[in-house]
Amino acid sequence: MTSHNSILKLIGRSLLLVTLLSLGLDLMGPKSLAAAAPLTPEALEAFFDAELTRQMADEGLVGATVAVVQGDAQVFAKGYGYADLAAGTSVDVDRTLFYIGSDGKLFTWTAVMQLAEQGRLDLRADVNSYLDFEIPTTFPEPITLHHLMTHTAGFEEQLAALFVGNEADLLPLRDFLVRHRPARVYAPGAIYAYSNYGTALAGYIVARVSGQSYEDYITAHLLAPLGMARSAAVQPLPPELGPDMSVGYQVRDDAYDTLDFEWVAAAPCAPIRATAPDIGRFMRAHLNGGCVDGVCILQPETLQEMHRLQFAHHPSLFGSSYDFVASRFNGQRVLWHMGESARFVTALALLPESDIGLLVSYNTPPVDGTAILFRFLDAFYPIERPTPQPATLPDRTARADAVSGTYVSSRAAHTSPQKLITWLGTLPVMATAAEELAVGTRRYVETEPGLFQQRDGDRALTFREDAGRTWLFEGSLAYFKLRWYEQPLLHLGLFAVSLLLFASGWIAWPLAAVRHRRRGEGVAGEVRSARWTAAGLGLLMTGLLAAFVVRMLAFGTTYVYPTAAVALITRLLWVTVPLTIAVVVFAARAWRRREFACAWRLHYSLIALAAVALTCSLWLWRLLAI
Repeated sequence: MTSHNSILKLIGRSLLLVTLLSLGLDLMGPKSLAAAAPLTPEALEAFFDAELTRQMADEGLVGATVAVVQGDAQVFAKGYGYADLAAGTSVDVDRTLFYIGSDGKLFTWTAVMQLAEQGRLDLRADVNSYLDFEIPTTFPEPITLHHLMTHTAGFEEQLAALFVGNEADLLPLRDFLVRHRPARVYAPGAIYAYSNYGTALAGYIVARVSGQSYEDYITAHLLAPLGMARSAAVQPLPPELGPDMSVGYQVRDDAYDTLDFEWVAAAPCAPIRATAPDIGRFMRAHLNGGCVDGVCILQPETLQEMHRLQFAHHPSLFGSSYDFVASRFNGQRVLWHMGESARFVTALALLPESDIGLLVSYNTPPVDGTAILFRFLDAFYPIERPTPQPATLPDRTARADAVSGTYVSSRAAHTSPQKLITWLGTLPVMATAAEELAVGTRRYVETEPGLFQQRDGDRALTFREDAGRTWLFEGSLAYFKLRWYEQPLLHLGLFAVSLLLFASGWIAWPLAAVRHRRRGEGVAGEVRSARWTAAGLGLLMTGLLAAFVVRMLAFGTTYVYPTAAVALITRLLWVTVPLTIAVVVFAARAWRRREFACAWRLHYSLIALAAVALTCSLWLWRLLAI
């Protein structure tokens, strides 16, 4: 078992698999090598027994549950490992509930489509027309349900839209939406930026229009009609289901950290806890014209609209349907979604052309939650991928050089202290000597002007200049290029150097004071004031930044964003501003008066420069609360 204590890995998980969502986008349409192998129960059991047994042993995963459906029938379902390791309780596929995380968003969007089908919601209307509070008109274009359902509303990331520590911390949905509203940073319909807040907003609209609470609506109009008796959309679980909820696990320091229940801050983002066969019934409805066992939750034409490609950044790229990632992999059209919490990871995929639905849910986060999906496709839908050939294009090298740099996902914060955390997960892009484009570990060749195809895989990407930014688009995902002064590593280095300079003062000045005392020499009052001010500034900055890092490390393991603590830290950081000004004034006076040794003046000036640079960095990363 490996440790998950790396801050970058943990924080990366909080971004809900943004990088993993780019996996498997068959953008150039590879051809099937052969017809799909029959998905018999025997073949499926052999596949999952081998794959999950190996994966669980290699990665120390405690339990998993699987369901495969075809049309209006369940083909295969099985549980693996333990629902409660300490109690020795095995996963019972028909009884054990798993938390499917953000895959529960599909229930929210299905509810929206039900109300739209009834004429009670207009997917192209301003969402403010359905709300009893207002989303600010930052851009001329209003936000619509269409934008919310394609994650193109333009909200920045809001990490508080994840989980809370206990039931007492849950807010009513309206209060949550008002208190934790993120800024609008992209024009509606322009950029795909996955948004938990946007889904919560849509869930509140469902409640407002239906006259029921969100949880009651989902229960009455989706779970009950579909016969999902072993599922719930409420917190806490009903007494009859609570004992069958799987414990959630996380591997840390080669041991298991357990949690009995994860409280969702905004229920519509991730509302469902269910058995695999129950989620299979939901998938069957989506594959079977909206019906299961003769009971229909949507009309076929409504489902077709929901599954249709609704947004793409470029005509040559795939993108998003209504919340599904719409892609093509191994010759199959794949509508899929990932759900993740700190302790559960779920992959859900529909293959409409083959009438197949797949669900795999883990109660311990695997290294890559999407891997099982693509191994499934490789096993049952093998393909022959043609090797892309680079086109002979003028200025190819210049174009590759121009787009080289460091990129960050559009799913990032821009106006809050969450900015630093969400910008840590960078994507390097670099032109190679072989006239390829290296994007992370992948290699691309330019097959058309501005369009790049993966050398040994199915991905494609393109670039665009917009408002002084270079954007990279891969499938539905978007990344923006960082300017030189926005590089996180530059600022992390600045933090380190600044703290070292502060530490040099903490060491040098007491030693100098001891030396002066032994010699019977006095120290000028201004020198003492200058030293105490700089030392206090360094201690305050160091302490507050350390507190911020500790809180973010905890967030990486729990997904519970410490809103109050971060607010306090960022407010206290304002105290460093007047102290920084004072240190600069002391340094300037020392040089003007030339009363102190040159070495002392130079050392103190370096500390003053570090304080100014660190203050500017804190402002850039929004760690100085406004």
